Amino acid sequence: MSITRLLLPAALALLLTACSDGNNNNNKSSDTAPSLELSLSDPPIDLPGITAEFAADVPYGDGELQSFDIYLPDCDAPTPLVIFIHGGGFTGGDKGRTHEEHAGEIREFLQACVAWASINYALLEIPGADGDLVAGAAQGGVRTSLDDTARALQFMRYHDDSLNLDAENVALYGGSAGAGSSLWLGTHDDLADPDNEDPVLRESTRVRAVGALATQATYDILDWESILLPITEPFAAVLGGTDIPSVAAGVGATNYLLTFLGISSLEELDDPAQLEYRADIDMLELMDSGDAPIYVHNYVVSLDDLLNVFLHHGLHALAVKARADEVGLHSVAYSEDPAYFLEDPSGEGLVSFLLRHIR
Repeated sequence: MSITRLLLPAALALLLTACSDGNNNNNKSSDTAPSLELSLSDPPIDLPGITAEFAADVPYGDGELQSFDIYLPDCDAPTPLVIFIHGGGFTGGDKGRTHEEHAGEIREFLQACVAWASINYALLEIPGADGDLVAGAAQGGVRTSLDDTARALQFMRYHDDSLNLDAENVALYGGSAGAGSSLWLGTHDDLADPDNEDPVLRESTRVRAVGALATQATYDILDWESILLPITEPFAAVLGGTDIPSVAAGVGATNYLLTFLGISSLEELDDPAQLEYRADIDMLELMDSGDAPIYVHNYVVSLDDLLNVFLHHGLHALAVKARADEVGLHSVAYSEDPAYFLEDPSGEGLVSFLLRHIR
């Protein structure tokens, strides 16, 4: 399948008007995108019995880390798209590692005539214990990373003709930071800016489904106090309390907390601008019945790594499931923690869940 053959006439693109299932406003911008030039290469994993093209390091912006890799299955009709967002605490990780780690899933999606992409995005730079915290604040906090994930989605939607994509049927998933990013995009109101001079940013950010593996329930981190209370309360004396600033100090993550929220000191936590910032990254409060259905799966975490416990405990998955049930949003949820075990009665897995919503 050549990329030239994928480039549909502009007239046909204009006929592909957006449709909605009533739950997701996925409308494709009416802008006609220029042809996207791809440099094709051999895929980094074996694809036995699968015909697909692969392109690496496709830029979706001017930033150093604004790029993605994509597998394009050989299918005549425009294909749905699954985007994977890597983890790493918003301080590390790379799309290059995702191919081998998720090779089985990639093959399943390609066999179902679904394109698969993995993205890089801007990372936070956490100052050391004696560093200047203002440097972190100037970076804009985690929204810097989240905005990149949104732009990557919008870029692929904008270039749907060149990539032979069905722009209406897109799903997201990821692990840890990638899980939270997927959850944020799936619950946030559409970020499309119809009047933006950049046509990419006019595209919708609404998707059909999200998968969150080892997720955090919300990025209003102060709300973790109530979510994690069952595991922090027994150690309150050691941690200095159950409130999140105390917990962060107890595990040596105060600088991370400040940089994540884009502030320079704990005194700013109650500033009006900070309250507004946190509300905009609070996936639990953003969630409503019209959002993308959610698949969430958190695994057992070792108690030897307290920070890992707080970031990935099964209580996060339980909080997502409880909120989805509260607002009437379809979800499939699992927690493998023995004390907070949750097994969805459907037994459905991630790939089946995502395919069910985009095929």
